[in-house]
Amino acid sequence: MKKNLLAIILLSVFATPAMAEKPEWAGKGKPTEVQKTAHKAAMETKENLDENKDRIKEKKEKKEKKEKKEKSNELKNTEKQRIKKSEKHQKELDKGSEKGKASREANSKKWWKFWGE
Repeated sequence: MKKNLLAIILLSVFATPAMAEKPEWAGKGKPTEVQKTAHKAAMETKENLDENKDRIKEKKEKKEKKEKKEKSNELKNTEKQRIKKSEKHQKELDKGSEKGKASREANSKKWWKFWGE
């Protein structure tokens, strides 16, 4: 496992420079000043485009994270409300005398139970 991981890391380190774009004048002797400046300008515009793409990607990711966070907050809020209601219902059942509790239990029917017990 460690050997495989080491091999992958070494390949990625040495393969990346081999895949880089070569300038037009590569292998034809020394470039002229015009060729050098043209190459520098091309690389700068390429870097700027890459930076812009990265910024757009980061903005999208931030937006998605924010939306997910808002959805989870909504779920948390509904969960909190459900818990509060169940606690409130339980507190109401606990209040009063034994006679009152018994009468409430007898009179309270769940709406989904159409046929009796």
